[in-house]
Amino acid sequence: MSPVQADGGTVLVITARDSDTGDAVTLALQDLGVRAVRFDLADLGRTVSLSARCDGGQWQGSLTVRSRVTKLRDVRSVFWCHPTPPRVWVDGMTQAQTQWASQEALAGLAGVLGTLDCLHVNHPSDTRRAQVKAGVVAAAERAGLTVPPTWIGSIPSGARRFNLGAVDGIVTKTLTTPQITEDDHHVRPLYTTLVVDSDLDAVATGVTHLQHRVLTDYAVRAHTIGTRTVAVRIDAHTTAGRADWRATPESLTYTPVTLPAAVEDPLNALVHGYGLSYAVSDLLMDSHDRWHFVDLNPAGQYRWLENELPDLGITQALAHLLAGDSERPGWNGLTAAT
Repeated sequence: MSPVQADGGTVLVITARDSDTGDAVTLALQDLGVRAVRFDLADLGRTVSLSARCDGGQWQGSLTVRSRVTKLRDVRSVFWCHPTPPRVWVDGMTQAQTQWASQEALAGLAGVLGTLDCLHVNHPSDTRRAQVKAGVVAAAERAGLTVPPTWIGSIPSGARRFNLGAVDGIVTKTLTTPQITEDDHHVRPLYTTLVVDSDLDAVATGVTHLQHRVLTDYAVRAHTIGTRTVAVRIDAHTTAGRADWRATPESLTYTPVTLPAAVEDPLNALVHGYGLSYAVSDLLMDSHDRWHFVDLNPAGQYRWLENELPDLGITQALAHLLAGDSERPGWNGLTAAT
């Protein structure tokens, strides 16, 4: 990679200590000749410290990471990549006091860094908004994407009426994290699941997310990086994998693809409408060659795909975006769409 024009600016890479993505992006930035400072929010009080004062409507001061001092005014971009929240604890503190102090630390550190007038990939407030599935479904339809008919509710009769209109049946999907961590720390994944009429009485116990089932030929995972799209076709070779490719990762094959403009343009409108500079979208192609948008992840993982397709180039595209060496949407990461 060719070095970019250095201007003394620093890229903050805020991620978990064991993040493969954090490793890759930091190395790519260094290859570009850009100063990158990587840390985890959980390192506050250990190897990370902050001193900041609001002056004239801007936070001024410094961030120190392992004795490396960065002036806040010199930060050119921030890469937020699944950091671990701070945990503050000293002898004698109760659990409630520890929780409160940890929340204070997060609000202070992430709050100050979030005010920096630079590119955020992605700003935490924009990420939170884009994780609300009900909002994403509506925004995707407004952007011009085809979304499978969707129902969210707690009334069995409403779910049954929704089911009557589904030629190929309905599925249930999570609205939040697609897994449950049990008390013994065992993680149970929650995949897209076919639902039959006799299951629908259970929706009265809470709120359920249902969609019309798409008979999938293959899936596509589209990565939006600034104004660039990198898409991968995912073919599943099992019945369970065609219902949800996450269910049988050993059965998958991957192929880089180019999205048609009729899909890429509204997808960009959706992603950029949330103020995001990076996002991962999941699409399905049905047996009639029709595209269906099914999910938006503003902090989607991608390194497993680069392990399968080493020339995919997502890490390099992110590094160039953070370095200011590629075209990006016209906002600074602090502007959220209505």
